[in-house]
Amino acid sequence: MLHKMRHWSITSVASAEELATKLTKHRFALCTGFSLEGYLFLNDSTSEDGAQEYAVVKPLPEGGHAQVKSITFGWRTRYQVLEMIRKALAGEYDTELTFASFVELKSEPGRWCRCPYCG
Repeated sequence: MLHKMRHWSITSVASAEELATKLTKHRFALCTGFSLEGYLFLNDSTSEDGAQEYAVVKPLPEGGHAQVKSITFGWRTRYQVLEMIRKALAGEYDTELTFASFVELKSEPGRWCRCPYCG
């Protein structure tokens, strides 16, 4: 994860299809995160104007969170994004969890965020 000090405002989405549509049709503030079936998709982009990079984060059974994948959604089709989301939800990116980055999750927008919504 590039932005370890970033805070996220996390919104639940109902389905992989809804998330794929959001990630391919809109650009989001840097503090945006989505929750789906226990996984978090956290904006890890360097700018709202660039390709959207999201960290795929899984809660760990013993507590805490681990980033299992980083995906650039910015130039992919909705179908490609949907397939990647489905792979994440199926645990296909969890296989190398021993190499995952452990994340200290900050789930409230805060002073570290540079987006126009947080200040």
